[in-house]
Amino acid sequence: MLRRISVIAASAAMLALSALPASATPQSPAHKLSFPSLHGVKAWGTYVRTSKGVRINVCAEDTVRSDFAVAAVTLASNASNTRQGNLGAVAIGYRQTVCRFGLIHYTGHLRTYTFIATSHGTISKRSPIKVIY
Repeated sequence: MLRRISVIAASAAMLALSALPASATPQSPAHKLSFPSLHGVKAWGTYVRTSKGVRINVCAEDTVRSDFAVAAVTLASNASNTRQGNLGAVAIGYRQTVCRFGLIHYTGHLRTYTFIATSHGTISKRSPIKVIY
């Protein structure tokens, strides 16, 4: 009997939560990340600011056969820019796409950039940094 009551209570709670309007949902919508353009790099992603930090999804695709590796990087920092964290996706090989998901604990500023790396571990081209907020 107790099991039935708890199942009924849980079902009623789920029904009540699903009846809430979209504006009352606890999560905010994901915003699109924009990356500075760099020939050979296709980059995209999303971010959501939360109370714990910034949840980031970032993807990079190598679009030029002669590039060894390409990357898309997001930088998040605190309001005074004294602490920062980053999350990046690196695609090694032509037409390879790599996506990364993560949480950075700083929400003061968010910036993005892309780069191309050589097989020797050096950066051959780097885009300027783009400020998101």
